[in-house]
Amino acid sequence: MRVIVGPTTPRLVLYFVPRLVVYFVESADDRRNMQFRRQSGERVALARHSAPEFQSRSRCLLDGLARRRSRWLVSTPESRHAKPKQIVGLATRTTNNAESSPSAAKIPLLWERFSNERWPERLEKAGAFGPTIAVYSAYESDASGSYQLLVGRQVRDSRPVSPPLQIVSIAQGSYLAFRCSGPLPQAVIDGWRDVWAYFGRDNVPARAYTADFEIYGDAGPVEIWVAVQDR
Repeated sequence: MRVIVGPTTPRLVLYFVPRLVVYFVESADDRRNMQFRRQSGERVALARHSAPEFQSRSRCLLDGLARRRSRWLVSTPESRHAKPKQIVGLATRTTNNAESSPSAAKIPLLWERFSNERWPERLEKAGAFGPTIAVYSAYESDASGSYQLLVGRQVRDSRPVSPPLQIVSIAQGSYLAFRCSGPLPQAVIDGWRDVWAYFGRDNVPARAYTADFEIYGDAGPVEIWVAVQDR
């Protein structure tokens, strides 16, 4: 959902909701100048309100949409089975609460170091292969507790590594994969919102909190794999 105010048409406000485009106009001239076209199955609606009435109505609508956001999933998860693998890379320990504060967040600094110090290339020279993978593991409890995040690449064995590198194992097991389409990092942020919304529902598999991971392939969307308990 987004709100757009046309820079050359200050009286015209346009906002999108799924499969519905609504235009609010304030004058008959605006009505005559608007040409409505159906595109890609969208329904188009027109409403005429004064500015104060529009602001009140739009606020109510947007608030309602925000409340319903938790029931909408951008990505429907797919059942997957992962083989065991080892990932070597840079790691940090953090919490979701800390990551919500720019001054305390560690994950952006970890990614910045991984990129600036050219660790994807350095790991490949040391025998790592495949796409960049971010592994969430060593959970203290659940999503409210602390966890370790390691960003790295896959290796064929769990040979000892030297600091600052660490190695983490991803166990064989059942996973649900969420696809994250769009520009980074917002696509991954939205993907994790989908994860939390999905597991907040009734009658879904329980999270295992063993190791979850993100796969950053060279092409296509990022995938978030979340470990689940076998039913």
